[in-house]
Amino acid sequence: MKNPCNAEEEPSRTKKLKLSFSSPSGLSMLPDEMALSCLARVSRSDHASLSLLSKWHRSVVGSPELYDFRSLLGFTENRIYLCLRIPPDPNPRWFTLSPKTPLNRRLVPVRSYFYQPPEASCMVAHGCGIYIMGGRIGGRATSSVLFLDCRSHTWSTLPSMGMARYSAVAGVVDGKIYVLGGCDGWESGKWGEVFDPWQQTWDALPMPPPQCDYPLVCESIVIEEEKLVVMNGSGVCLSYKPSDGKWKKGYSDISGIKRCWHVIENVVYCSLSGGRILWCEPSELEWNVKMEWREVMGLEALRDTLAASKLVNYGGRVSDQWEICRRSEQMLGTMENDEIFPGHKLSNSGPNMLIFWDVLAPHKLEIWCAEISLERRKKTCEIIGNIVWSEAVMTLDPPPHQHHSSVFLMYWSGDTKYHDLAATPFCT
Repeated sequence: MKNPCNAEEEPSRTKKLKLSFSSPSGLSMLPDEMALSCLARVSRSDHASLSLLSKWHRSVVGSPELYDFRSLLGFTENRIYLCLRIPPDPNPRWFTLSPKTPLNRRLVPVRSYFYQPPEASCMVAHGCGIYIMGGRIGGRATSSVLFLDCRSHTWSTLPSMGMARYSAVAGVVDGKIYVLGGCDGWESGKWGEVFDPWQQTWDALPMPPPQCDYPLVCESIVIEEEKLVVMNGSGVCLSYKPSDGKWKKGYSDISGIKRCWHVIENVVYCSLSGGRILWCEPSELEWNVKMEWREVMGLEALRDTLAASKLVNYGGRVSDQWEICRRSEQMLGTMENDEIFPGHKLSNSGPNMLIFWDVLAPHKLEIWCAEISLERRKKTCEIIGNIVWSEAVMTLDPPPHQHHSSVFLMYWSGDTKYHDLAATPFCT
């Protein structure tokens, strides 16, 4: 099975496109490179409308050649990819957002895949697309792996993992994809696995120390493109450095539930209930290092609306574990997990932070996004956030008896170059 992003296996840019039809007209009558040069200047946001003009336009818009030509001419655009589940439809739906287009900051639907697991998958962006691994279908975990090519928005299936997983975490280090947790796999020796996109093979990772194994792994980040850091369900950080092949225990933090970990410019950010966004240095995640989470200042205007958001779906093992805790701790009463966990999601567009949340109005449900520039003041050890823009990017009519939780943000991606294999997001 070949790598879906292997440039050597794609049609050459100089090769003639087989996109002609019996009644050519307009751009289709031009030489291929001239036609591609014209269409490369059209925004990706308009590609869906462009594909409706004719079969020829639809073929060109979905071709890798157009993507390559856009990269060659420098017309790539920063795109954010989101996956939403909008009841009553149980199937995930994919959208893109262009944060740098002031007149068109709306979620644009792209081709979705009917057989994608409806919940608890882990996802990473790598190379030319997005890998969707595991998840839960009909109450059962799956080991399936799907791939969304972000150049043509086409789907393919890849070799399955060695273990069925749901609510696992994943990260990319040195061009390989690491998947951890999400299974009761201590006996199997496959608590963690690594996927080589070039060889299309899965291999088991060394097992972490016995006291660190935990089926619920909440968060994962990659530090300096060389080390994967995860937090397990008991609040303990673990790090794995592939070059050493060893696990290392990090700090333990039970003071507040911190979710949505994200790294921007080598600073670790996370979300806290109450609408607060915190940050720390990567070195503070090490064992026996004084840990101090600090709040990003300047975002007080967003705090109330972020605190009210319930956009993020904490299903899967998080929901299962919460039910166990609620039954054992009477003080939790009837509280739901979305009343405890932060309901907004963090991402980035280059050096700027992106925040997604939802707003429930009397007759509509809106998904909002804000772009935040980050100013670091080393003398005072502060990070100041400045709101660049903030607006609704999608409006929905909520179904009867559905509220905030009717929409789930499952994945997001920022912006970087397609050929930068160590990075997560895309330019398209």
